[in-house]
Amino acid sequence: MNTRDYLEAKSFDGYKFFGAHKKDKGYIFRLLAPNSSEVYIIGDFNNWERQAMRKYSTGVFSITIDQAKIGDAYQFILKDGDREEKKIDPFAKSINYIEKTAVICDDTFKYKSRQIRTEAKNILQVFLGSLFKAKEKSADEIFNSIIDHAKENNYDTILLMPVNEYQNYKSMGYAPMNLFSYSNRYGDLVSFRQFIDLAHKNKIKILVELDIGEFDPDSMGLINFDGNNIYNYPYDDILYNYHGSINFDLSKPLSQSYVQSAVDYYLKEYKVDGIYFPAIENILYWQGDKNRGINKESSEFLSKLNTHIKESKALSLAGFSGEYKNDIDFDMVFDNKTKACINMLKDQPMKRDHYKNFITDLINKATGKNLLGFSYVDSFLNEASLAMKMYSDDKKLEQLKTLLTFLYTIKSPKMLFMGDDSGDLKTFSVYNKFDFKKFENNIEDFNTYYKDITDLFIKENCLSDEDSGVALLDVEGYSLYAYKRTYKKDSFLVVINFTDIDYKIESPYDLEEIINTEDLKYKGSGNINGSLNKGDNINIMPFGSAIFRIK
Repeated sequence: MNTRDYLEAKSFDGYKFFGAHKKDKGYIFRLLAPNSSEVYIIGDFNNWERQAMRKYSTGVFSITIDQAKIGDAYQFILKDGDREEKKIDPFAKSINYIEKTAVICDDTFKYKSRQIRTEAKNILQVFLGSLFKAKEKSADEIFNSIIDHAKENNYDTILLMPVNEYQNYKSMGYAPMNLFSYSNRYGDLVSFRQFIDLAHKNKIKILVELDIGEFDPDSMGLINFDGNNIYNYPYDDILYNYHGSINFDLSKPLSQSYVQSAVDYYLKEYKVDGIYFPAIENILYWQGDKNRGINKESSEFLSKLNTHIKESKALSLAGFSGEYKNDIDFDMVFDNKTKACINMLKDQPMKRDHYKNFITDLINKATGKNLLGFSYVDSFLNEASLAMKMYSDDKKLEQLKTLLTFLYTIKSPKMLFMGDDSGDLKTFSVYNKFDFKKFENNIEDFNTYYKDITDLFIKENCLSDEDSGVALLDVEGYSLYAYKRTYKKDSFLVVINFTDIDYKIESPYDLEEIINTEDLKYKGSGNINGSLNKGDNINIMPFGSAIFRIK
């Protein structure tokens, strides 16, 4: 690493230099603290007695400690005049968040499988915290269960919510303690790397959320580092965000090199296939508020990160609260487009036609850059899972099946949070353990439907190819939609009924039914259509949906 490049925001490889690095004997520790006059290191290797680190003109402090070994905890003491404070290593790969120490860890691993250089079509969002509450399982067993579930349910991509160390369990990993640590809650680094390697062996991509907009406010963390706010804003009105975390000041060269290095670390060291930046409104706008104006320097920095990720042949994704209309060139953006679908299905069926313009816009205008679906927020907001949010007491899963039929037949890549592919009728909670095979409700039939609809989505270019076509048909009926999906010479007809009324539609084509939510194998009524000739009636049951191949 070129230190001058790092100081000038040109570096993407700070992780190769800063932090603790193994030598033939012991470890060398390096820290950037340009405003400190002295820095000391204390830890298990020196009985927590101060050892002075050598300062260089660049603001780098360094020391080699022969006695340092894997498992040793340590801290830095930064001093400037009469002022001194303890800090956790910003580049620590492991942190004891209770003791607030960095920990030297073994992360050596030789990958056998390569990263996957393809687009993501069907993404499973996973919160490791709930899975790792199953203490009776090893880390390897838990990671294997994620891969098994992804394969069985036709996901080609797994998106992990932030894996950096964090203090507040309710934060689910957002507002991390630093950007390089791997949370001790989720097993060790070697198990994590084995998981990524095994996923690649099974042709499954791994994406990781990296929260670069905020960090933990703990005084021993990144805030007010070396007394001169290297990573955060100095002004109180923009220091904290509305969640009480500290805003990264991404206009500063040292912050930029730090974040750039974290992105490159995930791509090069973990071999992930892409980075997902959550809540980018907090980066694009001051305090995440559009009315306060665009944060120009942070927006330009996002573009710079995107360029690097794409040059690394990886995917760049973002989450946005609201409807994303900016021009930063992410591969995909997950925003609130599909939230209205939930609001519609929470409403009484007679009122759902009010959402007609929204639904037709989704059918006509969704593209390969719109990552559509439902995230973890949809599984705990209002203390109800996605299935629980459906209107009525006895038709929730019927409506959810039709919602997913709609989702998987409009033009876009998809994302779903763990549990929602099984119609889980239990509120997701960060405090409850999660198991892909254990639910309180007997919902195997729903999951069978999900596997069938996603298998169709993945295999059929009419539904999943970026160059496929969409044509909305004119049919009579409230909250009833029919549209044609085409790819080259193949074409499908999709019929969606969001109401509690049954419909008969005159078929405009010769059809062969491929899937119907009323099929008996999904615990439906059995009222399906089979083969139809042009002019025959298509029967669509209340809250039902069907997909046909046009002959």
